[in-house]
Amino acid sequence: MSTDSKFFITIGCVLLAAAGALAAFGFHGPADILTPEKRASWAWAVEMQFYHGGGLLIVGILADRLGKSWFIRGAGLLMIAGILIFSGLIYAQILGLPKAFGEIVPTGGGMMMLSWIVLAIGVLTAKR
Repeated sequence: MSTDSKFFITIGCVLLAAAGALAAFGFHGPADILTPEKRASWAWAVEMQFYHGGGLLIVGILADRLGKSWFIRGAGLLMIAGILIFSGLIYAQILGLPKAFGEIVPTGGGMMMLSWIVLAIGVLTAKR
């Protein structure tokens, strides 16, 4: 198994485990912190983390099957950055980070969307 494959699968598993814990906090968390509006935002952040954490497993499998590729690696790195920026900043903002940081959140969403396009290019240009 390639280094890229192990890296992306490991990070994907860690982010999926964290998403499970964060989902539990979002469901059971204190009502004074997690108002209904904030719970909805929290749930959206968790959902995107789940989807893209699973995407990292796909990236890891493809990295192993298709060989070294800057596109595959780039897709994985974009997914990681997207999760950290999009979901991470939503969590942090709900827990008290100043609202100004919310302006950066869409950048993370764009990274997540772009990661799937870059992954498709990686698959299409793969040598094997």
